[in-house]
Amino acid sequence: MSSSLKPPRRSNENVDSDRRRTTRTPHVAEAWVCSPTATSPDERTEVQSLNLSRHGVGFELPTPLPEGTFYTIELGVGDQRLRSEVRIISCRRNDAGGYDVGAEFC
Repeated sequence: MSSSLKPPRRSNENVDSDRRRTTRTPHVAEAWVCSPTATSPDERTEVQSLNLSRHGVGFELPTPLPEGTFYTIELGVGDQRLRSEVRIISCRRNDAGGYDVGAEFC
């Protein structure tokens, strides 16, 4: 008979690592986040410390975003642009006074 229980977490495991389906990797790119109803480029906020995976994105902002809300993220490398809707999964205050945001692509 098989058990559906997960093995206990080792003390050195990161809590967030259990939730990710794929590994995030840091990237150098321009990136902005804004409300999906924004009508002006002035309404977007530039993000810092961008990291990506196949299923989500992590970034740092100076202000918090409510968990469970939806935003549009725009990523740019050179002339290439990618826009996607994301759902905010986590938003935690960091030691630098900003907020570390984790979001999944919709």
